[in-house]
Order: sequence, then structure tokens, then C-alpha cells
Amino acid sequence: MEQVTGIVRSIIFTNEDNGYTICEIKEGRKVHTLVGTMPMLMPGESITAMGEWRNHPDYGPQFAVARCKRQIPTELEEMERYLASGFIKGLGPSTAKKIVARFKEETFAILQSDPMHLAEIKGIKPEKALAFGQAFSEHEAMRGVVMLVQKFGISSLYATKIWKKFGTSAEREIQKNPYRLMDPDIGLGFKTCDSIALGLGIDPCSEFRLKSAIWYLLRLSGFSGHTYYLKDQLIKEARKLTRAPDQLIHNAFDALLLESAIFVERQHPDRVYTHYLLEAERHCARRLAALNQARENGMAGNVHRWLSDYEKKNRIFLDENQKTAIETALKNGVTVITGGPGTGKTTIIKALIEIFQEHGIKVLLCAPTGRAAKRISETSGYEAKTVHRLLEVAYEIGQEDRVYFSRNEENPLDADVIIMDEASMIDVVIMSSLLKALRPEAQLILVGDADQLPSVGPGKVLSDIIESGVVPVVKLDRIFRQSEESTIIVNAHRINRGLQPVFNTDEGDFYFIPKLDPRETVEAVIELCASHIPERFGYDFMRDIQVLTPMRKGDTGVHNLNAMLQQRFNPPREIKPQKLMGAVVYRAGDRVMQIKNDYNKVWNQLDQRGNLIEGMGIYNGDTGIITDVDLRNQVLTVKYDDQRICEYTFDTLDDLEHAYAVTVHKSQGSEFPAVVIPLIKVPPMLVYRNLLYTAITRAKGLVVIIGNPDILRRMVETTNERERCSGLKERLCDQNRLP
Repeated sequence: MEQVTGIVRSIIFTNEDNGYTICEIKEGRKVHTLVGTMPMLMPGESITAMGEWRNHPDYGPQFAVARCKRQIPTELEEMERYLASGFIKGLGPSTAKKIVARFKEETFAILQSDPMHLAEIKGIKPEKALAFGQAFSEHEAMRGVVMLVQKFGISSLYATKIWKKFGTSAEREIQKNPYRLMDPDIGLGFKTCDSIALGLGIDPCSEFRLKSAIWYLLRLSGFSGHTYYLKDQLIKEARKLTRAPDQLIHNAFDALLLESAIFVERQHPDRVYTHYLLEAERHCARRLAALNQARENGMAGNVHRWLSDYEKKNRIFLDENQKTAIETALKNGVTVITGGPGTGKTTIIKALIEIFQEHGIKVLLCAPTGRAAKRISETSGYEAKTVHRLLEVAYEIGQEDRVYFSRNEENPLDADVIIMDEASMIDVVIMSSLLKALRPEAQLILVGDADQLPSVGPGKVLSDIIESGVVPVVKLDRIFRQSEESTIIVNAHRINRGLQPVFNTDEGDFYFIPKLDPRETVEAVIELCASHIPERFGYDFMRDIQVLTPMRKGDTGVHNLNAMLQQRFNPPREIKPQKLMGAVVYRAGDRVMQIKNDYNKVWNQLDQRGNLIEGMGIYNGDTGIITDVDLRNQVLTVKYDDQRICEYTFDTLDDLEHAYAVTVHKSQGSEFPAVVIPLIKVPPMLVYRNLLYTAITRAKGLVVIIGNPDILRRMVETTNERERCSGLKERLCDQNRLP
């Protein structure tokens, strides 16, 4: 094995996901190109690399690095280059030059141990000096963590999360319990953690390992929408995952029960719950039953008069189904109003709010997501908040990653009535939190489309409530005249009844383009968005058109479609700064989406008077445009659709993904002027009616489906979506039977 030693002159390319780097080093008067895994390499470092020389057909001689030793620089010129390389926010070449000129060989020791001395330099304030020192110390410690995770075969992208959780004790913690890397704030899977554990010599049959596998599977089922796991299936999957004998797995299961890490109820010994999902499900059933029984009977005698007064005042005539829905909601503690597109749900919400307010009854309007809240605000004319904002997210002191809601039993919402739109999207945990915040005498009105996809989170709250038969449910089935003219709405109802959609051949709003080849389908999607739809219908891609796909992987999955659409609509240019993270490029001008709730994320926004206001909370599904990528300060700025502006440090960019194309699940609660839906090579588990129905009902003005006609046919015909495990329906029925 050969060896080269030199000073890193420049970084040509680096993949932050796996640490693969191409750099130039200077060895005396010679300049060498090195390629290989060298994570967090910086200009100015001294490097000794072991490997072999290879001749690249295009780029000539390159040294392929097998392993390397690195030292931070000792020469003053290289120290300047190292400090100015961008890893310390706000420290550029001129400031680096001043610092090194002042402290010379002691520069790094000063930064590490006594950074307040930096304030002796003109232009560096004490708070900036401390920030520089902290950033330097964290970077050096972080480098150690990066090298550590590389040693364990973990992607460098996880290094920051591991550093934030464990700090300098990362190696000790990983060796003690590798399965802690499965914690949600790190997010590694069992197989990765297991390979580390087995590599460290942990017994494959140890109870410690088997308990970790069971817990991992149970948490995974929650991410898949289940509130519980069937015990026999859980044991079977744990056996497949660990290849351990059944008896040892049963022993580990019993140990978890004794530790109260998992829960099984006497009346349902086949169901295995986590504590928080069991409590959420139980609480939802108790509170819904209690609210439903605490009806305001005194209001019943006024309902007909109130409704009549509303019609006269607004000079409208509601049909009998709408009147029934409004009367039911006015009289009952809990009401569900469900119906497809064009059936008048928004009309009913507007009527209810006006009637309640007319008679001094305080009502609040909410929706599960920011986009759903924005949409019902626009269509109803009344302010709507997300459930999270309504409940006022707060934090435990010193525990920013542990959230709770300020509104609860001790501090309930100041409202007599809560109306929730898009209620099919609410999961059992958030529903439980909302119910905790309602006063005992409050009314709850749930409005939504029960035929759409269930919530992303665990449970199937709306359908369980409806199917229980415990609370009053009004189903809206009439399509109103203005909606009858829309082929989108007509086809939505046809699909919901198992009938194939009808397609427009000339003027219209619903089209199908048959394609069988995946690559041709992708090309057609791009051309539709780039020219055909804008030229014929006047829609702008970045503002009006959304590509919706069933899956994440494959030619027509979100990953590939986003890369292709980014290349077409926002290609690289010198004037557009960008940041490469793994295989993904974040570029100014990109459309992006927040993919998890971050209650602590600070944003600012100009109000109607031009004043800057500040708030907290960016939520799963919020979309916007990247307006700036600041490479020097390692910050990316997003302007969200509602004009909120938010900054992301580069180590938090995994909270964002491109949104030129999104999954149908991610689009729930949103509406777009036009949607394009590629359907080709869809996995069987995603070929079902609800998914197609949800996709087409996202469109207000135009639907174009492109792909395999057979897949479209089977999606319409298939209703057997994999059933979610949820016990809320039974619990509601049980509560209803109690005296």
C-alpha cells in the first residue's frame, strides 16, 4: 500500500451522506488528487493517506484512499485557510487572517480553551468571540464523532444527531447500547444497530437484543398507522428479525411486560400496545362518550328558529340534508358531518359559525395541518388554526425535544364549540390532546370525507367514530349544481362507488394519457408540467401544478421525479447558491416541504401593517420556496406559502425534502389548481381506491392521470386497503354500554 502526505489545498467534491470526498493536496511542489472516504475534510489540514494510485480515463492520475490520518494545520497560512473554510459561522478570510496574525501558533488553543481573548481584536465582540470558540470546539468534537460513525458503517448524516444526543461520550454510549441509536431523535433502524451490536460482541440470544427488536417492531407499527400489534404476529416478526428461538423471544416479551415497557389488556390479550397509544385510545373513547352524553337539551327548542333566521338573513335555501346536518350539530355534544367533494361541507361550516356567533356562543375553527387550515379559512371566511396552534405547543424546561400542549384539562380552550375540518387526517394521539383541552360542556363537530386516506399518524379516528354508531353522523350525498359541471367531482363520486372515471377528450378538466414505459411516463410528466398544461390551461408549474405519486421509490416515485423536475425547472446556475447533502441538492428557487413537526422552529412574517412578527412551529406538510443558501454561515432560508420566513442550519436539512412531486399521503388536506398523477409500476399494497380518490380530490381545476390503464382500473376496483389495527371503535361501543 502506497502513502502520500500533504496539505489539503481544496475540496472539489464531498458527499456528506457517506463522506466520499475528492480533494487536492499539496506535497512540496506537487499537487495530488485524492478520492475516497474522508468525512469533514477541510482546506488547510495535514493529511497522510494510504492507498494506491489509479489512472482515471478523464481526470488522469488519482490516489484512491483506503484510510487516512489527519492533523489540524500548524503552519500559519494553512491555519488561516482552515479557519476560513466555512465551518465557523461568520468567520471569513479577513477575520481568520486577523486571528492568526494576533495569536499565531496559539490560535487553536485560544479558540478551544480561552476564546474570550478573541475580543482583543478590533471588530470581534465578546459574544462573537464566545460563539467562535464554541463552534470550533464543537467542530473538533464532531469530527471525532464522524470518524466514529464511519468506523461503525453509519452514514455521516447521522453524526450530527448522535453528537447532539451524546456529545463527547458518543463512543462510550454506542458501545454500551447500540440500540439507543433507534431513538426517534436519531432514527437508525434495527438492522443497522444490530450489526453494530453483533460486531461489538453482544450475544445474539441476549434478552437485551431481543427486547430491542420487539420494541422496534412495536414502534414501527405505530409509524405504519396501527395503535396496537397482534401478539402472535409480533412474536413471528421478532423471530424473523433476530433468528432467535421462540422461547427466548417470549421470555423477552414477558420481561418488557414486567417493566411496563409494553402493555396487554385482560379483555384483549392478543393486542400489544405502547403506553402512550393505549392511553390515547382509552382517553379518546372516554371523552367522546362523555361529550356525546352531555347534550345541551335547552338548545334543541331554538334550532329550527335559528336555522330559519339564518336562511332569511342570508337569502339562501339549504336543502334538507344540509338542514339536518346543521340541526344535528347544534343539538348534540359530538357530531360527525361527512361527505365527498361538492356536497356542501364548507357551506355548513359557515352556517354553523354564523349561527353560533349570532347567539353569543364562542366557536373555534381548526384543521389538522397548516394547508388545511389555510384552505378552510379562505373558503369559509373565518379564521382557522392548526390543532397544534390551537392547543398552544410548549416545552419542558431544558427539554426542547419534548413537547406538550399548554391547553389541557387544567387550562381548557376558551370556547363553547370546536369545529374541525378535514377530520379524516386526525390521529388518535392529537385527538386525545384536543379532547383534553375541551371543557366538559363543550360541543365538538367533526367535518371531513371518510372515504379519503386515514391519518398519517396512528389510528383511524374518523372512521372508527362513524362505524361505532355511538355519535350522530350525517352523510352528505348530494352534489350541488355548480359541482355537477366539474368532471373532477363527478369522477370522484364515480370512483367512490367503484365505477371507472370518464375522461374528457377535448375541453374539460379530467384527462388520462396511457403509458406503459416508466421512463416515457417521467418524460411525459415533465412535458405536461413544462409546456402542455401551461400553454393550454394557463397554469404555472411552480405556482399551480402539483405532481402526486403513490410511492417514494422507483422511476415515478418522489425521489426520482423531484430530481428530474428540479433539473428542468430549477437547473444549476452561477447566480443560484446550492448545498449538496448526500445525493440531494438544495438550491435557491427549489420548492420544498417540511417533513416532520418542529414545534420549536422560529419563523418571522410581515403583518398587514408591515410590522415584523415572530412565531414558532413549522409542521409536517408545510411547503415553500428556498430563497437563499448562505454557504458562509451554513444557513438555508425558506419562504413558506403563507409568507412565513424560516432559516435552517445545514445540519437540519433532513427536515426538508423537495416538493415538486409529493406522495398522495403528504398531499392530504391540500388543494391545488392542477394535479398530475403518474400511475405506473405501483406496488400492490398501494393499488386501492382510497388512494386514487384522495389524489384526484386534491385538484380544483384540472386532473391529468398518466400511466398504465390496468393499474387505474384495479385501483378503482380494489377496496381492501390493508386494515389498520385500531381499538377505538370497540372502546366507544363499550363506553356507550356503560350505565
